Amino acid sequence: MITNKSIYFCVLIISLSCTMNDNTRSYQLTKTDKPQTTEKDQPNKNKSTKLIWEKPDSWVLSDGSSMRLASFAIPYSGGTGDLSVIQLGGDGGGLKSNVNRWRRQLNLEPISLMKIENNISMNSGTLGTYSMIKIINQEIDSAFLCAIIPNGDYTIFVKLSLKPIGIIAVKDDFIRFCSSINFPN
Repeated sequence: MITNKSIYFCVLIISLSCTMNDNTRSYQLTKTDKPQTTEKDQPNKNKSTKLIWEKPDSWVLSDGSSMRLASFAIPYSGGTGDLSVIQLGGDGGGLKSNVNRWRRQLNLEPISLMKIENNISMNSGTLGTYSMIKIINQEIDSAFLCAIIPNGDYTIFVKLSLKPIGIIAVKDDFIRFCSSINFPN
């Protein structure tokens, strides 16, 4: 009985909301102007969405996800690597969590912070000292070359996904690229 009443009620509502005329209603809303703000009004605004860098001529700009500031296809003798540049607030979750997330992406077990620190190499760039790490899983023939570039309120992450054999071929270019990352004046 309740079901019949529900159906009757729905049919009644639908029939009352329909008309025989083919009316189209349109509405206009006035646009309100947003107040003008300056950079000093926004002290925490991320000014670094536009980075500059020097890249090798062989690197090709490619499409990436919306999270990426830049993406490149990196050719080498064994194939093509995928390089991504992203930026996260603060330390981006920290060294241990990022390295272990990358390790899981390569089907590797997480490791301790001490082991991570033993595998980190430090490099100097225009933004200061940054960390670099190689993560390799020979079983699936896949590797990452990653740089973590801290910069005050945020951190820039550069990750190159490629086959392990390609690391030697692209490592120097990767370091030069990461070392050149800077903000326009």
